[in-house]
Amino acid sequence: MNIKRIIYLVAGVALMACSADDELWQLAPEQQELIGQGVNFSATMASPFVTRTTYNADGSFNEGDELRIFRQYATDNDITKFDADGEIFRTYYRKVNYAAGNSLSLGSDWLPKAGRLKSDAPGSTPIVQTAADSLTWENGRTVRFRAWGRSNLSGCMSGTTPDAIRSSFYPDFTVSDWVTVSGPTQNIPLTMRHIACRIALTCKPGNEFSKVELCTNSSDYVLEKDYADVMAVFNKMCVPAGVDDSTFLLTAMTQDLYQNSADLNALEANTEGVVKYGKLDSASIRKTVQHPSFRNNNGCQYLMAIPVDMSKESAGSSLVLPACTRFRVYLRGDGGDKFHYATLSEIKNKQGNNPFKDGITLRPGYSYSFSVGYQYDSLTITAADSFAWTEHPLAETSADDDTRADAELDFQWWIDGFQAAIEKSMQDNSVTFNPEFLLTTPAQFVTFMRLCNGTALNLPKITRGELRKDEDGKTITIDGINSYWWTIEGDKDENGELRKYTRTEAQNMGYKFYPIFHKSVSTNGAYAEEMCVDGPYNFYDEISGNRFMVKLAADLDLVDWQLPGVATQKDYPFRGQFNGQGHKLSHVYLPDGYLFHYVMDGAISNLQIESTHDVNLLREASASKSSSNWGCRIAGISMRCPSSKNAIATKLNGTSHVVGCIHVGEATGALVGSASNLTMIGCMQAAAGIAKDAGALLGSGTTAKNGFKYNYYDTELSPGAVAVGGSAATYDYDLYVRGAKSHVLKAKNDYMINPEVDKKKLSATQLSEMYGIAPWKAMNQGIEAYNTSAIGKLVPCQMKYEMKSEGFANRYPELKS
Repeated sequence: MNIKRIIYLVAGVALMACSADDELWQLAPEQQELIGQGVNFSATMASPFVTRTTYNADGSFNEGDELRIFRQYATDNDITKFDADGEIFRTYYRKVNYAAGNSLSLGSDWLPKAGRLKSDAPGSTPIVQTAADSLTWENGRTVRFRAWGRSNLSGCMSGTTPDAIRSSFYPDFTVSDWVTVSGPTQNIPLTMRHIACRIALTCKPGNEFSKVELCTNSSDYVLEKDYADVMAVFNKMCVPAGVDDSTFLLTAMTQDLYQNSADLNALEANTEGVVKYGKLDSASIRKTVQHPSFRNNNGCQYLMAIPVDMSKESAGSSLVLPACTRFRVYLRGDGGDKFHYATLSEIKNKQGNNPFKDGITLRPGYSYSFSVGYQYDSLTITAADSFAWTEHPLAETSADDDTRADAELDFQWWIDGFQAAIEKSMQDNSVTFNPEFLLTTPAQFVTFMRLCNGTALNLPKITRGELRKDEDGKTITIDGINSYWWTIEGDKDENGELRKYTRTEAQNMGYKFYPIFHKSVSTNGAYAEEMCVDGPYNFYDEISGNRFMVKLAADLDLVDWQLPGVATQKDYPFRGQFNGQGHKLSHVYLPDGYLFHYVMDGAISNLQIESTHDVNLLREASASKSSSNWGCRIAGISMRCPSSKNAIATKLNGTSHVVGCIHVGEATGALVGSASNLTMIGCMQAAAGIAKDAGALLGSGTTAKNGFKYNYYDTELSPGAVAVGGSAATYDYDLYVRGAKSHVLKAKNDYMINPEVDKKKLSATQLSEMYGIAPWKAMNQGIEAYNTSAIGKLVPCQMKYEMKSEGFANRYPELKS
């Protein structure tokens, strides 16, 4: 007899097993060695459909997934032809066993599924298989395999009742092509492809779906024609039921089967109520077949549909949901039956374009994904650019590299700032040379970063030489600035001498120049001289001691460019002042997580930052010898983003101020990690992820006397967090330094305690609920007090907290200009 090889579905694990009809006693010892050796069966998803929620590292499959594997032998006369009449199949399922405490797989990944059907010949009535029913393969014969499978994403097919399964029904089916092999072999690769079409809605961070509905009522549409156009397509859309064993096309199901089946968890193709291609007319499909709806799965909402028309009249024709199609989105926290409309024609991607202005064409293996929810207190719906089946993460980590930003460097704002300051100072010697720079575009903001980092130019070193003189021996000036000769490293003439260039000539080669100003002293008049960028620029004038001001003049969308942050080298800190003027930086992506790395006696103020990426404002501040031990002054900062370090600053050396700052998002540390002498006023930390007994406002360090008040942190999101790490200090009730539950921090109205009440007799719970002045008002009081101080006049907080709705809103205070 021929030796039979058992095909066990394993991933790199060789199992010793054999089928019941193997007669080991009849085989020679050398033949017995081949019996039961597991053949590696590697099943993977076709690119780009690679990753779904799974225990497995490669993300290809989920526990509980099932595959129906078909086998055909080649004919005896022609190995290019196969015996369809001899085809058999078995049903396997994904089983992952784990050792306690780690993720080591202990057993086979794929096993025959007891209770499912098997077939030993086409046309024969399938029978129930046992756990021992694996496929067999006669050694030496040419054979081919193919499979179709069904996903069990997040256990949606493992519910205990049909209703439980229906509530998260995820009918995702995959198929493979035939794979031909000749034995013996060590690997049988099958590549599975999704064949349904999916519309996926994922929640933006901090949001949760209640439900989502595709609008199929006329009241949802303004125009009757829009409603008719949508229903004309919807009535042809069908929920997948399985895969036809003979054609490998999706099958649909009747409404009766969907609503009344006792077991939707059966991977079968011949269940009563299953509808195949071209078997029903369009009227019957409209009336009797189950149409798709959104179902919750793993916190997302999925609509799964057969991507083509199944009717007799036009089987296989494309289906296109028109651009007027609307969805009702219900979010938890909105209350009642409140919902939001999402219309395809109005949904934009991250670039601001509408990819669905012509509607959605349902395509096999396509996943149209949208992220929905309140983001920074406004509802947004964003379309993903990729149509891959990959689960779109809530916090996307991919981003363009910064080469695009490099190509758009713009220095004009820098030149204009210097030129305006020179003109004022030359006209009036009493006017301090103190340039202000206005950033109005993303390219200009990136250029600012590059200047601070010394990476704005990639040119040979240039050196300033002697002053240029005219024929009369007078100094040559350009735009009122003394002109010099410049030489470039390695650029020599035929005599071996360094060539000399004027500023204009060097500028034409890409070098960037700026002036420094000298006031008139005694008999010497005021003058300016040209300098060239030759390394990191710190926005500080060594001559006057002035810290130059850089201002945002508009909201900037940084479109997820991969950016380095400002002043990345500790030896070259930013020493200027950065004032956002209340403007917003959005879609900020910083691989190192910091917008500003190193600052010395600087200031950062009046800025809003919104991103789904990890963003922290400042890594470290230090004080120079000439700054009266002043580290950094930070005022009016709104951070609505995840922060894996410290949202406002990781380390503040010297005397520092943090005033009017709020962070809403995930966090692992305090607003300020450590500080040597900190004044913190009017700040809020509304973040999940801070450990018990860890500081939510200050991780460690010292606060200034009377400089720690009107500060709040959310103890509902981070239970057990304290104001200052390592400190069990309690604060006077009237200082308004307190941890409170979310609804208290979101309160608009005051909840005052009668002055006659002895607060010492109230419990901590009572005091936390009777919070006195509403937090947003209390923080504003702190900001107002700071602005009247000497430091506040130098670096004012131009931001105020606002609350938009009455009573207990479902929003934290907003910091607005």
